[in-house]
Amino acid sequence: MVRKIKAKLVLRLRAEGFTGRQIAAQGMSRTSVAAVLDAAGREGVGWEDVAELEEADVYARLFPGRGEHESVHAQPDWDRVHRELARVGVTLKLLHGEYV
Repeated sequence: MVRKIKAKLVLRLRAEGFTGRQIAAQGMSRTSVAAVLDAAGREGVGWEDVAELEEADVYARLFPGRGEHESVHAQPDWDRVHRELARVGVTLKLLHGEYV
């Protein structure tokens, strides 16, 4: 999973008067800091709006839908797989051969 930007920290430091470079010196890239500040400006979000929220909620508010994806591969029926594996003589290799 991709590491998320510390959006709440960026907004707090910006409210305290730090520049983008100073914020980036806290362990983030300048591009990431700029992305948070652009998203906050676009959404009209400031530190006062997110001070009480969790980090994950702030990130979701600034970057809706980012990091979410659906698998392009069909998922097996895991309950059936576990039931079959409980039988004597059934191996994961055999089940995989049948599944494919």
